[in-house]
Amino acid sequence: MYAVFEDGSHQYRVQEGDFIQVDRRQGPAGTDVVFSKVLLFAGDGEPTFGAPTIEGASVNAKIASHFRAKKIIIQKFRRRKNMRRRRGHRQYYTTVQITSFATAS
Repeated sequence: MYAVFEDGSHQYRVQEGDFIQVDRRQGPAGTDVVFSKVLLFAGDGEPTFGAPTIEGASVNAKIASHFRAKKIIIQKFRRRKNMRRRRGHRQYYTTVQITSFATAS
């Protein structure tokens, strides 16, 4: 059985036990997280599609760890204008483990 859910502007296809990386969530490791914008449930029988989401369905997860991505460099340059900018950025992420699905019954 798998589900597709939306978090922020990203969609994730997950099964129970999967580890995924989502944008930063508050809380220490071991805290429960609920994703309520479920777009699809599929498994043994017919898949269930949402329009746009499935009412009452959710994906439950547990925070595993927090980390920061590799630094990216943002450079801006305009020729002949003596304009140069250089900035770095490291995005915060959270690794979560999918624990269970709750379907609308």
